[in-house]
Amino acid sequence: MFATPGTEGTETELAGGALGGATRISEGTAQAIERSVRAVAPAVAVVRVSVSEPDHLWLARAYDVRGTLVPLPQQHEEAVARWVACDQPQRDWRLQHDLDLDTGHLTVSTYLRQVA
Repeated sequence: MFATPGTEGTETELAGGALGGATRISEGTAQAIERSVRAVAPAVAVVRVSVSEPDHLWLARAYDVRGTLVPLPQQHEEAVARWVACDQPQRDWRLQHDLDLDTGHLTVSTYLRQVA
């Protein structure tokens, strides 16, 4: 499981596909995203993608295996979010999704439980 910082210093675990299941993005897109992201931030394990309505603000935040935010240049955030959303237009983009860079699996971001 991938852990991200929760409120007040606790960590929360993310569920793999609790809503909408896991989908593998296309091989070419997955490889292009992995190369692009790891060229500027080698420690990235997961990219969280969100598309805000109604302005279609494209955003991708990167995290390492411990759930620590890894800064990406803004142009990378926007490009990665567009690549993922365009590769998977059938997904419900009102929800945030997590892309595992190692597997290319895309899951809806959910928080399951607090970890001490």
